[in-house]
Amino acid sequence: MTSDTSAAPTPSHGYRLTERLAAGELVLLDGGTGTELERAGVPMREGAWCGTTALEFAAETQRVHEIQIEAGAEVITANAYASSKHLLESVDMGHEFAAINEAAVKNAIRAREVTGTQERVAVAGSISTTEMFGEKPPIDVARANYLEQAKIQADSGAELIMLEMMRDIEHTAAAIDGVLATRLPVWVGYSCFLAGPEDADVAEPGTPLLFHRQHTLADALDALAPYGDQIGAVSIMHSESNIIDSCIDVLDDHWHGPVGVYAQTGTFNPPNWVFIDTITPADYTTACQRWVERGVQLIGGCCGIGPEHITDLAANLSG
Repeated sequence: MTSDTSAAPTPSHGYRLTERLAAGELVLLDGGTGTELERAGVPMREGAWCGTTALEFAAETQRVHEIQIEAGAEVITANAYASSKHLLESVDMGHEFAAINEAAVKNAIRAREVTGTQERVAVAGSISTTEMFGEKPPIDVARANYLEQAKIQADSGAELIMLEMMRDIEHTAAAIDGVLATRLPVWVGYSCFLAGPEDADVAEPGTPLLFHRQHTLADALDALAPYGDQIGAVSIMHSESNIIDSCIDVLDDHWHGPVGVYAQTGTFNPPNWVFIDTITPADYTTACQRWVERGVQLIGGCCGIGPEHITDLAANLSG
């Protein structure tokens, strides 16, 4: 569970962010990219959501990144959440795996160049273990896939890599190992629910569970212990804002590094996001302020959280 340390890392925004977090600073992330593409009229692909849009709708993807930068985001995440090899293979797009992941990072880099914010904005890669409606591959195959994806994104210019919507312990470890091999900073993001009566065989009601409801958040965090300080941050992401405080309670007890939050709002009706009961920018800022006061240092948004939310955060979030 260690990375190759034979060469010194290349200085980048990713490493400067590591220094900022160590100094206790607050960093503003972007909002959801896939949902903004949908709101802009970009069609979503059945079985892969926005996983191919970085290549098929590059200009539109770049523009979404530009808008997030203009809103005040300091970290732009490449649109590669749904672009893992196993997911693309499930929709017969595996042959475009490398091109899609390269385009995802390049779109974000071009957005930073167009907005003239090279000195202010970091570009993060994105890897998820999500399988949509297929199945995750065997762990040995998955490990090779995550490593390949991480290398493509690193070679394309990503300055850190965010692991997003981590759903179980085994595949999370495989994805972490892949990123560590690139020697880029890695941030781990978990998507959570609160256990209900139907989860009694896993945990008591109200306990934060990972998305697949097979592991508790506490168990997932404890599984990170062998990595030590190789994990740059842990975030609760793609989770409803009303459960974030319960997740932070668990983080307080099981994680002692930097913490991030980027919540979702709305619901998924595949292949589209449905913008119902969405939280207002002002209310989201109020919630984020509470999380910051609890020690959260990375703040942004996931699905349904748009540039209007990031604008409000940039203007009104303190700390």
